Amino acid sequence: MADTLAVPETHRDLFTSSTFMLSTLNADGSIQTTAIWGLVGEDGVVRTSLSKNRHKYKNLTARPTATIFAISPSNPHHTAEIRAKAIIEDDTDKSFLVTMLATYGRTLEQFGAPGLEPRVAVTFRPTRVVVLG
Repeated sequence: MADTLAVPETHRDLFTSSTFMLSTLNADGSIQTTAIWGLVGEDGVVRTSLSKNRHKYKNLTARPTATIFAISPSNPHHTAEIRAKAIIEDDTDKSFLVTMLATYGRTLEQFGAPGLEPRVAVTFRPTRVVVLG
């Protein structure tokens, strides 16, 4: 077993040019879930770009634990759940956002108003990976 948990090659397609779910913890302990875009690197770690003006960013700065979940649109038995610690870094020049958008065939200009907001790059360092199918 590897020293570092990662999304296995067999399930990386779920995080490539797809929308997946991010769940964070609200201050009252309830769960907030949002559909997001992101990408999985060659290291098998999922990353995304978040606006500093959004609730999920505030949740992650206060409680840096999250779950990301992806399901194949063509096979409901092909899923991945990653429980993770969120590592947040400023993306002041929006270089990560631009890279992520490119995997979805979009530019910063096409992204519109959300691209103008202050951004961070979030790395989801897995603490548990559960895959099916």
